[in-house]
Parts: sequence; C-alpha cells; structure tokens
Amino acid sequence: MSNKGVFTCLLSPLLSTKYRTDMTIHCLLRPFRDPLASGDELQLQTEEMNYMVGVPHNSQWSPPEIKQHFSLGTFFSLCMFSRHSELNLTELTKIIYIDYAHFRRAAPLLFHHLRKDVFKLDEEHYQNQFTKKLCPADGLGFSGSLFFYSDDKSLIVKSIGRRFEYAFLYTTLMNPLSKYYREHPGTLLSEITDVLYTFDYRLGGCLGVSPSHYIVMANVLEGLDKGKGCKKWDLKPQGFFEPTRDLVPDHMKTEAAKSGLANGLDEEIVLARKQKAHLMSTLKTDTAFLERMEAIDYSILLGRYPISMFHKETGTGKGRDGLALPKRGKMDFVRGVVSADGKWVYKLCVLDFFWNVKQLHPRIIRAAGAALPEQTITTEPGRYREEFLKYATFRPGGKTQRMMDGYIVVSDDDGGGGDDE
Repeated sequence: MSNKGVFTCLLSPLLSTKYRTDMTIHCLLRPFRDPLASGDELQLQTEEMNYMVGVPHNSQWSPPEIKQHFSLGTFFSLCMFSRHSELNLTELTKIIYIDYAHFRRAAPLLFHHLRKDVFKLDEEHYQNQFTKKLCPADGLGFSGSLFFYSDDKSLIVKSIGRRFEYAFLYTTLMNPLSKYYREHPGTLLSEITDVLYTFDYRLGGCLGVSPSHYIVMANVLEGLDKGKGCKKWDLKPQGFFEPTRDLVPDHMKTEAAKSGLANGLDEEIVLARKQKAHLMSTLKTDTAFLERMEAIDYSILLGRYPISMFHKETGTGKGRDGLALPKRGKMDFVRGVVSADGKWVYKLCVLDFFWNVKQLHPRIIRAAGAALPEQTITTEPGRYREEFLKYATFRPGGKTQRMMDGYIVVSDDDGGGGDDE
C-alpha cells in the first residue's frame, strides 16, 4: 500500500459517521465487561453502610478527579485489534484502530447502590443490556448530544460533550444528587444510572467528533410510538428571550433550527385534583434542589400515551415493563399516571440540569448576552425556577397562571382507567 493509501486509511475513520458510531458503541460497552468489585459481599455491604453515614470512601464511591492525561498513543487513540475483531473494518484498521476511547465507570459502586436500593432496577437485566449492541437514536432532544438506546430501549446513553457540564457533574453535583435521590424516592429528576468518562487527550475529542463523557439514564418515555397516537414535548419556560424563535421569521427557519427549540404544550393535560397537587408539589421540591445547585436551563420531558397501549402488569420477566398499566391512584409520573378521563397515560421527568451558572463558560455567555433580553442560559437560578414553575403558553381567560395550571384541566374523576392495587 502506498504512503497516500496508508494516510487515507488512518484518517478516514475520523471522517466516516458509521465508523465513528460503531467505534463509539464498542468503546462504551467495554467498561461494562469488568466486574464492579471483588465479589466480597460483606465488604460491599460495609462500604455501603460507611457511605450512607458519611464515612470517607474509596474512589469507587466518589466522582473522578478532573485530570487530563496525555501520551502520543492515547492522543492518536491507537488500539490493537486482531483480524477476528467483532468490528467489520479494513485489514489495516483491524490492526490499528484510530480514535479509540478508554472509558471508565465513574463511582461504579455508588451507582450500583442507586440502581439496587433507590431506582429498584434488576441488576442482572441492567448489566445484560450492555452485552448487546447499542442503537443510535435521533431526535431525542435539542442539546446537541449523541444518544444511544440500549437493546430493549429501557436505557438511554447520552453524551456530555461540554467541559463545563461534566465539570459541574463531577465537582459539584454528583454527591448531592445521589443523596437527593435517596432522600426523595418520588423525585422527577431523571434517573442517572451510570457515568462513563475518559480524561485522555484524544484527537477525536479535540476535533469535537468524539465525546469523552456519557451518562446512562432510564428511558422515561419507553414504548412511545407516534404511529400509535403518542406525543411528546420538551418543555421550557416560554417567557425568556430565544433569538432563533423571536428574531428569525418562521419561513426562514430551517427544520434543524425548529427542532432545536423548546416546545410549548399544544393541548391540555387532564388530571385529577390530587394528581395535579402531587405533581406541583414534587416539581417545587425538585426545582428547589436545582436552585441550590445553581442550575438553570433544565426542562420537562413529557409523554402522552393512549391507554389502549397498556396492559396489566404480569410480574414476569426482568426489568421494568414500560407499558404496564399504572395502578389506580398511584402518583408516580415517572412510571406513568392515568388521566382523569381515563383516555391517556402521562409520563414525565425533569432533565438536562447540567448548566451551572458558576462555571466559566456560562459566565462568559452571560457577560456576552448582557445587552440582550434575559435568556434561559443567562438568567439566575432563582429567576429560572420561578418562571419554570409558573410558565404557561395556554392562558385561559387571558390569565397568566401558576406552573402547568395553564396546561392542566382538573377533573373530579379519579382516572378510573388504572389497574387496581
């Protein structure tokens, strides 16, 4: 092979979307092959008890230290593969792989504890999802992240590409968030079940084509199918200035630009009075925590399903059944609640809470946007929470009402379509 041919083969992976996707999936699955601990159950229980009471714990319970590593090998991300690699690559790249990422699991025992004792996930089913190939996903949000589904679509793997986001997660958020999960089992904050990272300097990372940090989270809208009458919304306060929405005429916006805008709800949510009260109370508690963490720009992911898609829970099989009919009167909006008129099931969570106003990039954005009207990424945490809890694009009778009041129609019916306890 000529020098030009070798050079082309070495650089082509960085230019091929399919190659990068396949390699990213391979690298993401690799850390799940390693055992979480030595297998000493007694030692694991002791460490868990120490963690619960605040005794200093080892690195398997703590966020990683942000410390970049450089070597020529990791920068060019070279990794040796045999000819019998599972990757269907050319003969040359079967031997030398470009842009390989050596991911590790952040605080693996901490997240094992959350999955087992807080989120109540079946660990065998969870780990088994990472023995199978991940599926790339499109159209799951407007954060610019990469998304992958697990094999049964019960989990989503999402990249966190911006330094200020993963720095906030590791240095400020991870430990308080895990404590909040434990103390508020009914929280609507999205369930983060694992974090994967690498601090190796890599060419793909420097070029912005290969993220170095990912979170794994439960797929709240599992089973959502628009072809069966489902709808979903990604909701943010509509009262803030949004340059693309407010300055660019609709006929000049590209489809990509339109898909990158937060939604306004275009139909009413039908809830019983108790359901609405519970939802509002939980959102107030969750957003108070996010305000203490000085986070802004988070959103509500809401899905609406026809109740005909759901079936009675059988209790068979492992893992959660995303289409099991919610119990009558149960106030669990993450797993689903039946509408007061018995026609729909609603599921929702709060997500994308990694924009921290104290990080350098957000401070620069705020300073640069000082001359513009207030935006979701330039406001203060308290102000964002206030708007988040009161926003409404529906304004019946011309009145601006409290959070979701403009979206929710209250019925005295108790949502009788649910399954009995």
